[in-house]
Amino acid sequence: MIVEKVLFLQQNGGNLEHFSDLKATKIFKDASEQECQAMMFCFKTRFKNFAKNEYIVEQGQPIQDVVLMVKGSANVENLDTIGNVSILMQVKKGEVFGLESAFAGDEVYKDSLLAKEKCLVLFMDRFRLTRQCENRCKRHDQVIKNLMQAVAETNKDLMDKLIHMSQKSTRDKLLSYFSLMSERAKSSYFEIPFNVTELANYLSVDRSAMSNELSKLKRDGIIDYDRKQYRLIKHSKYD
Repeated sequence: MIVEKVLFLQQNGGNLEHFSDLKATKIFKDASEQECQAMMFCFKTRFKNFAKNEYIVEQGQPIQDVVLMVKGSANVENLDTIGNVSILMQVKKGEVFGLESAFAGDEVYKDSLLAKEKCLVLFMDRFRLTRQCENRCKRHDQVIKNLMQAVAETNKDLMDKLIHMSQKSTRDKLLSYFSLMSERAKSSYFEIPFNVTELANYLSVDRSAMSNELSKLKRDGIIDYDRKQYRLIKHSKYD
C-alpha cells in the first residue's frame, strides 16, 4: 500500500498546484494540503482539462467516475431517441456530476456533460467513493457527507426546473425561471447562465416562440434584457 501511494503521488505530484482550487470547493472545504493529497490517493483521482464545447462525459458512456468541476462550467444535456436535446441543469465550479448514478449503481451515464468554457475537472473513482475507506480516515467520511449535501442541492435544482416546466405557457415558464433567478440574486437585476438557444432547451420550448415571448415581455414592460443580463421589472419584490 505504501509503495502504491508513493508511486501515485510521484505520478500526480502536479495535482497540488490546484490545492487552492480544491479548497474553494464544498467537497474539500477546510482540508489541509496533506489531507487533499491523501484524499486524491484514496479516491484514485485524476485532473483533466477540457476545451469549450468538448464533452467531459457522454451519455451512454460506462460510469467510471464522479466528476468534480474545479474550474469552469458545463451543461448537463440529455438526448432523446429522436434526437431532441434538453438541458437539465448547469454544473458550476465546485459542483459534482454523476454522483447519483454512481450511488444508484447505474452502469452508464444517463446524461452528457458539455463544457461551456475551458474547464478543469477532477475525476474521482466511483468505487472508491461508494465504499468505506480502508484506513477509516475522518476526512474521507467528511467528504462523503459533503457529497451527500451536493446531491441534495442537485435535487433541489431539478425540483426548481420541474416547477418551471409545470407552467402551462412559454410566458409563464419564463417568468417562473426569471423570478427564481431574481430571488437567488436578491435583486431585480440578475444574470442567467444560458444563451437563448440553451434557455429554450432548458425550458423545453420552441426557440422562435420563446424569442417572440421575450420580445413581448420586454415590450409590455415586464422584463428588460441584454444578452444574458436581465431585469425583472414587474413581479419582483426587489424593486
